[in-house]
Amino acid sequence: MTNSYKIIEKYKSEIMKSFTTLEGLAEPSFQEYKTTQFIIDELSKAGIKSITNLNTGCFGTLNFNKDTTLAIRADIDALPYNDEKTVYRHLCGHHFHSTALLETIKIIVKEKLKLNSNLRFIFQPAEERVSGAEFIIKNGGMENVTEIYGLHVDPELFIGEIYAEKGPVMAGARHFSITMSGKSTHAAYPHLGTDPIVASANFIQTAQAIVSRMVDPLKSAVLTFGSINGGSAHNIIPESVTIKGTFRFLDDENSMLIETKLKNILSSIDKSFGTVSNIEIDKGTYPVCNDDSLSHKIKSILQRDKFKFITSPHLSMGGEDFCFYGKLAPSLFIKFGTRTNDKIIPIHNKEFKVSAEPLFDAIYMWIKILTH
Repeated sequence: MTNSYKIIEKYKSEIMKSFTTLEGLAEPSFQEYKTTQFIIDELSKAGIKSITNLNTGCFGTLNFNKDTTLAIRADIDALPYNDEKTVYRHLCGHHFHSTALLETIKIIVKEKLKLNSNLRFIFQPAEERVSGAEFIIKNGGMENVTEIYGLHVDPELFIGEIYAEKGPVMAGARHFSITMSGKSTHAAYPHLGTDPIVASANFIQTAQAIVSRMVDPLKSAVLTFGSINGGSAHNIIPESVTIKGTFRFLDDENSMLIETKLKNILSSIDKSFGTVSNIEIDKGTYPVCNDDSLSHKIKSILQRDKFKFITSPHLSMGGEDFCFYGKLAPSLFIKFGTRTNDKIIPIHNKEFKVSAEPLFDAIYMWIKILTH
């Protein structure tokens, strides 16, 4: 442990420069042009030639002529900081993830470290739009990969704490949009029209029973309505109402159950109120599930180090497109503690700012996994 940290210490100024640069380059999903170019430039200066440039995102391989290829993925996109979406910040810590992977690669090359497998490095765009992973896969980023890892900063866990238990670690997420059409009329004569506002209110209220009464209480699920829009005046019953929402689940069975129940309830409301509705549900993401053997592997590699493995459930109902990699190879998604005090500022909050202090631990973790 000490020797590895001494090696990392040699590159402290380079690491901090990359961290600061990537933080300042915060760019939207599928517009990470400067971020991608900076990463490629840094890899090229280190002598790495096997890089596939996707303009937004890139991947490549350090070939050690091994039979297996271990992949590490880091996401690179940022989030809007203002309502106008003219300013972007790394409110989810993706610059931490990408710095940790970038500097790990550079140290491996410069120090001529020997790995026990080939390394596929993936700098993924558009995680926030849950479409970057499929973009990487479509372009060949997962070819010949035998196992894949990723990490995410976790402001609830203290520095040195890791959650890497087997099984579900993040939820599957799907979004839906509904248009409920009625017949517009004067508010004083509701009998002459079909009121989509009253119908939509009944739909939203009835749908609350899906999770509370139709989903197994021992299996977590969330159904949230995030937007409802309809009407333009005090005294007009509108022609239509639009509803938007999301549901989250930790197993695919509940995904299908919630989808079916939403459609059934909507159909019943239409029959009762005379509305005509259309619902669109995206395919979304699967739950992120950690592979049993990889969970055991990382614990055995790091058990004597400074890291503390959290074993009590620390699941999240947030979605992650890392799940698509797990459909192609055994995967492990690590929640990496970055908390420095008693105050917790959640990711995606405008005040969220990840400390660089645990960055050196993250690089050490990657090097330790790759060299054992």
